[in-house]
Amino acid sequence: MVSVGTPKEGSGAETRERILVEASRLFAVQGYHGTTTREIAAEVGISQPSLFFHFPTKKAIVEELCRLDLIPAVSRIEGLLAGGGSPAAKLFAMIAGEVACILASPYDLRAHLAYEVLNDPDLGTYRDLAHRFDEATRDVIRAGCDTGEFIEVDPAIAQQLVIAVLLRAPVTDRHVQPNLKDLEPQMSAALVLRSLLTDPGRLDDVAAEAAPLTRRYCAA
Repeated sequence: MVSVGTPKEGSGAETRERILVEASRLFAVQGYHGTTTREIAAEVGISQPSLFFHFPTKKAIVEELCRLDLIPAVSRIEGLLAGGGSPAAKLFAMIAGEVACILASPYDLRAHLAYEVLNDPDLGTYRDLAHRFDEATRDVIRAGCDTGEFIEVDPAIAQQLVIAVLLRAPVTDRHVQPNLKDLEPQMSAALVLRSLLTDPGRLDDVAAEAAPLTRRYCAA
């Protein structure tokens, strides 16, 4: 999702950030277990011992990527669910907000969104966070089914549709025209809501109700 160009020596903080960016890209393309610290160091343009100065292990790199993504994401969605608004507007705001956050991130987050990373037995803390996010998503879908806003659907299946949309965000970012990029979060949310609403004709009203929720979600 992000290219940092030809690596140059910089401050320790800059080097650490480049490690995270390049590692996230390699994890997404090659998989966490298929990527070595030697490959990450080569992409950054530093030696392997220099990489270990910033991160002692590959696990430490992926833990930092998970921490930077999952802790804020769980806080955002649980805060959204605790506030007011219809289930449909909350789901729209969550999808639009998460897509916006993914597109704004310097990291390619596909590896742990797809659970390739989180299935590692050493990353239980972050797997639990991912499960909290998933359960919150299912909760809002379940609430929409209970109120009749959504069609009768297994919340776990609908939640996988949401995950699929989030997984596509880092990929579509490379191909979306600049003049459409600001619309991508809303278009992604509309795609899911249109398939779940019992009355798809309400989509514009749902989007309007979701607008302030989305702003608060992104600012959280």
